[in-house]
Amino acid sequence: MDKNELERLVSIEQRSKSNSKRLDEHDKKLEELSDMYVALTKVDNKVENVKQDVSVIKQDIKDIKEKPSKRLDQIIGDILSVLIGGLIGFILIRLGMK
Repeated sequence: MDKNELERLVSIEQRSKSNSKRLDEHDKKLEELSDMYVALTKVDNKVENVKQDVSVIKQDIKDIKEKPSKRLDQIIGDILSVLIGGLIGFILIRLGMK
C-alpha cells in the first residue's frame, strides 16, 4: 500500500466512525420521538374522553336550564285549559244547556 492509499483508508475510517456516531445519535433521537408519539397518543385519548365528558355535562346543564321553563309551560297550559273549559261551560250554560 502506498502513502495515498493509506491516507485515504485512514480518512475513510475516520468518516466511518463519525458516521457511526451520528447514526447512534439519530437512533437515540428516533427512539425519543417514538416515545413522544406514544405519549401524545395517550394524551389525545384523554383529551377525547374529556371532550365527551364535557359534552355530557353541557347537555345536563341544558336540561337543567330547560326544566323550569318546561314546568312553566305546563302550568300555563293547565291554566289555559281550565280557563277555556270554564269559558265553554259558561257559553253552554248561557245557551241554555244544563
